[in-house]
Amino acid sequence: MKKYLIANVLLVLCLVSCKEVETKMSNDFIFHKDYESIEKPIEIPFEMYRNCIRMEASVNNTPCYVLLDNGSLWDELMFFGSPKVDSLELEIKGETFLGDSTVTANVAENVSVDFDQFSIRDQKAIITNYTPGLPNIWEGADLQVSAVFFKNFVVEIDFDKNILKLHKPENFQHNDEWEVLPLKPGPHNSRLIETTIVQFNNTEINIDLLLDLGGIHPIYLPIGKRDDIKLPLNAEETSLAIGVNGYKGKIRSIKLGKYTLTNIPVAYTNVSKDANEYGNTMIGMKLIKKFNIIFDYPKERIMIKPSTDFNKPFK
Repeated sequence: MKKYLIANVLLVLCLVSCKEVETKMSNDFIFHKDYESIEKPIEIPFEMYRNCIRMEASVNNTPCYVLLDNGSLWDELMFFGSPKVDSLELEIKGETFLGDSTVTANVAENVSVDFDQFSIRDQKAIITNYTPGLPNIWEGADLQVSAVFFKNFVVEIDFDKNILKLHKPENFQHNDEWEVLPLKPGPHNSRLIETTIVQFNNTEINIDLLLDLGGIHPIYLPIGKRDDIKLPLNAEETSLAIGVNGYKGKIRSIKLGKYTLTNIPVAYTNVSKDANEYGNTMIGMKLIKKFNIIFDYPKERIMIKPSTDFNKPFK
């Protein structure tokens, strides 16, 4: 079930991500209190569920579980179709295609999501279709947020305390404990960071990796796109997810800013030389949560410092 869920999450997110969005700030929210009066960071507790950040909220007075993702920023809320989502009685306004595919989804408007300290109001949402009677591949999650958070706030994720903090950009300040790393624009409105990896043949590679909170492997590297990325001799051919074949291996180390992690598992996929980075050249959640991290998309940067998981071996 877990692999089935993950594969479909990746499929839908890749399709949705084909619609690129602007990353301008847009404070079009109605909060429990006026946006201008917010002084302290908004705190939202979360738990790790199937290696994803999951928060509690409500939609139309119904408790819902909300996932957070940033692999590709999209403006709309995304609901995972299910009988429960049907019961929310969202205001359906029509259908749309997911990206350039022939897969359709419903579009809703005037959607509100209520968290404990604030509410998101009057949002557009995409609702994926489902087949009644089949297992719910989205079990344990009802919807997902992306740019709604990342475009309007500086988003701090404290994996030690399981707290998400939303800072108003104009109020945000950080201290010298944080290592600041610049972000680069990537495909499908993603973001990349500069890294240095050392393979087990001791070759060193400078490579930009996409950051994806929804990525299930620590690192993804492409075989065939770059001549300097080599498949380890002991790599095992395997299914990385349903419908996605590749190899599992390891690299000796990766350096992010001043921090170095060692003996990291890697998912390798065969791609063409003209393939973009999306889905095959990136850092996933198992590596990201080695750090407490701040995403400052308004200033195109992240900030990291080691979490309590930093020195623990990868599972």
